[in-house]
Amino acid sequence: MSFAKLPLLALGLTLLSTCADIDTVQPTRSTPQTAEEITFAKSVLNNLQPQSIAQNREFCGFIGLGEDGNYISTTPIRGRKGSCQPEMDEGFEPLASFHTHGAHSAEYDSELPSSDDLLADMDEGVDGYIGTPGGRVWFNDSSQEHSTLLCGPRCISSDPGYDPSDAPPPAKEYDLDAIYDRENSPI
Repeated sequence: MSFAKLPLLALGLTLLSTCADIDTVQPTRSTPQTAEEITFAKSVLNNLQPQSIAQNREFCGFIGLGEDGNYISTTPIRGRKGSCQPEMDEGFEPLASFHTHGAHSAEYDSELPSSDDLLADMDEGVDGYIGTPGGRVWFNDSSQEHSTLLCGPRCISSDPGYDPSDAPPPAKEYDLDAIYDRENSPI
């Protein structure tokens, strides 16, 4: 082997190792998800739903564990109609994000997480809980890159104007590609 090829070989090995690192990096939770966490997340979303629906705005934040081991949340932030950027309290270690989807609208397929919802949780390296106008609760698993329905219509406070006939019923689970497919199909 000539010395001129060594830098190219080294570059190739560096690129391969970099790609291998990217493929193996997955967000990890400091604490496994529990039934208590799910109950707490549903409670947070249920309490936010009336205000979110009345103002037709998303509300969002983070869930974590307090020093005493009990579940806590950050103070919810009022977002816009289709987005919300939660703020992290100093020293708060999140287990998951949470957000509502506002009021029902026939113009939006808001009964499931959007691709932006799942991508945001993946980018932040946290899981996520989403409350819909119809009262569904979803769980975004950021490391598995999919969303799972935790409970169906009206399991938390829901919009009295919710009309399930405005969009096809959602499946019970979506990966990112399936969410993209649903977003790009006519309602």
